Amino acid sequence: MNMRSRRHRLFIVIMLITISLNIQDISAQSIELTGFAGWQLHGTAKLYDGDFRINDAANYGGKLSVALASTTHVEFSYMRSDTEGRFYPFIGTIGDLIPFSSNYIQLGGVQEVDLDRIRPFGTIGAGLTVWSPKSGQYNSKTQFSATVGGGLKIWLTDFLGIRLQGTMLMPMVWNGVGFGCGIGTGGSGCGGNVYTRITPFQGEFSGGLILRISPN
Repeated sequence: MNMRSRRHRLFIVIMLITISLNIQDISAQSIELTGFAGWQLHGTAKLYDGDFRINDAANYGGKLSVALASTTHVEFSYMRSDTEGRFYPFIGTIGDLIPFSSNYIQLGGVQEVDLDRIRPFGTIGAGLTVWSPKSGQYNSKTQFSATVGGGLKIWLTDFLGIRLQGTMLMPMVWNGVGFGCGIGTGGSGCGGNVYTRITPFQGEFSGGLILRISPN
């Protein structure tokens, strides 16, 4: 197991421990379950030999929020988007279209402003992003990532609401990202030995339903 894989597994373990510590007294706290769908802006990854352009696409996922106070929550979220990307070299032939999924696994916090039934909020999180090609020709890639966002919760009843949110997605690069694209002896294409220095800027806009479970 290489050092990067050990770091990723350690980070997942820390996330799970943190979640368990925050929900160990769940009988005294309220939780919110949110299912959402929206649209993700995938952006372009800048490579040494060209650009890997990723198509915008729909996204979907879920969130689990545990109340620490009336307007403060710790939140675990998962978001997936199924999309396609293509390598555009500075010199040579444009690469094949590569279908893949981006998967964001995040742990963070939510701070709300209490305006009764309407609650503006801000979020910040950190975790992992997994880029998973749908062809066995390419390897998946895992990165640390962070997210910053904001939105609005509209409570229709005491236990059912609507959540609207926009989020900036920031994968972090040390040794590389994506699947590696470049130009080899057989022409342009994507492999595993050329890495980006600039990660793609990404954003998403989504909406969903919130179910609140409260001991009271």
